[in-house]
Amino acid sequence: MSTVPAPARLGRYEVLGPIGQGAMGAVYRASDPALDRVVAIKTINPALLAAGDLRDEFLERFRREARAAGRLSHPNIVSVYDLGLDEGTATPFIVMEYVPGVSLEAVLKENPILPLAQATEILEQVCSALDEAHGHGIVHRDIKPANIFVDERGRVKVGDFGVARLAGSDLTQTGVRVGTPGYTAPEVLRGETADARADVFALGVLAYRLFTGQRPFHGTVPEALAIDILQREPPPPRAVRPEVPESISAAILRTLAKSPAARTQSAGALAQALRGVAATEWLAPGPAAEATVTTAVHPRRRWWPLAAVLAALLLGLAALLWTRTSGGSQPPAAVTEPAARPATASPAPRRATPTPRPAASAEKTDLERARQIVKDAEDLLRETRGQAEGQKPEPDAKPQPKGHGRGNKGKPHKNRER
Repeated sequence: MSTVPAPARLGRYEVLGPIGQGAMGAVYRASDPALDRVVAIKTINPALLAAGDLRDEFLERFRREARAAGRLSHPNIVSVYDLGLDEGTATPFIVMEYVPGVSLEAVLKENPILPLAQATEILEQVCSALDEAHGHGIVHRDIKPANIFVDERGRVKVGDFGVARLAGSDLTQTGVRVGTPGYTAPEVLRGETADARADVFALGVLAYRLFTGQRPFHGTVPEALAIDILQREPPPPRAVRPEVPESISAAILRTLAKSPAARTQSAGALAQALRGVAATEWLAPGPAAEATVTTAVHPRRRWWPLAAVLAALLLGLAALLWTRTSGGSQPPAAVTEPAARPATASPAPRRATPTPRPAASAEKTDLERARQIVKDAEDLLRETRGQAEGQKPEPDAKPQPKGHGRGNKGKPHKNRER
């Protein structure tokens, strides 16, 4: 295949360099001076335009891509900005969103087997894009890794609507193969009209490859590959890669049904099946999975004893404060009671003045009790934390009996209170 030299300009756009080239044409990275942004420009191979009998068909295919993608505004679909014609070279071109990244085909060549979570994330975004296109009456008809792009942030973009079929369009594809061998639905191979379920079949082939690292159908030439698609049932993805969840394996097989009526009816239905998988299903059975589950659950579980200790401490202090508040109202009654009997003229009122001392003694007892509650709680907290971390409690971490706060171990607490 001859390489077409990159033009310096296409319309008002300044060409910065080539991105890729295929049978239909080339894609260039360019600058839009009017809006000061980088764009991608797709052109038609001049050799195709020179063929008189197919010229009109290729031009219509080009315009159809612009119209189809131009209808759609979705974060997972490559946006189309403009359709133009370079007057100097008579070259038609499409101006599209520039996606800084690589194609999914390049990703799979470097890493044939993706992690299950990454495969699911990619597939969900492709499903979302196709669901949007189908909602606008657009069938892509060429879903494959080469037409799916992954940008620098991991976001997926579906592009190349060159063979898309718009609702109500009867344009034939004489001399042009619709779709890509290995991704073409059985009804399309039989010459029937392709609807959204043909895209679902191609989506199933893509899903099979993402989750297993293998293609579901095989053939050294397109004819043999077509026979394999029409006649053979591929093995379940779980049989190829055992860690694939059973529900995902079954969902992928439904998208590959030979009959469109038996097939998953929409890309959104496949996305819903993917989202319905529980997180635990991603874990293959075995010691590694059990260790992962334990790591995920254990940290939440082992803090409950600590929370209980803190709650007990707060309740104990609250009860102590309530007791001190209730007891504090009694000394004034003890003082005023002798004053209520002035006729006795006895020294009893003078003796009544020392009555606050028992209250002070009660306060001292309450204070010691509070210190003991705090100390017991701290000891229990240390012991519980040590058990949660898999350690043996320290020898001095055992709860002390009530009243032990007056010993040597209680003195540091008393000093801190003072």
